[in-house]
Amino acid sequence: MGSNGKGRKDNASGKEENPFTKHAIGHESLAEVGREVGHEQEGGSRHRVRIMSKRVRVCDPDNLVGGVKHLVDALRIAKIIPEDDPKAITLHVGQEKVRTYKEEETWVEVTR
Repeated sequence: MGSNGKGRKDNASGKEENPFTKHAIGHESLAEVGREVGHEQEGGSRHRVRIMSKRVRVCDPDNLVGGVKHLVDALRIAKIIPEDDPKAITLHVGQEKVRTYKEEETWVEVTR
């Protein structure tokens, strides 16, 4: 793994375990999820946005969820998601405690 110049490991080689898989409650096909009531929007199913924050000091849940607002807005501005309202996306936000600041990172996964 390389370094990003700040002493943190790059994820380019992908040897780390995916926290979305590790901490998932259940595994189901996105095609099945898209068929659930309320998951349809004009032109297709909602986008699923998952954000996992790895932190030395975990924060209060309300601060964690409120802290992702600008990130979700950036996904909308970049046209990665169509809108950021509940009809367009399903948002999952979680956090995991890590031992060192070098391990801190934020994972963002967008699927449809």
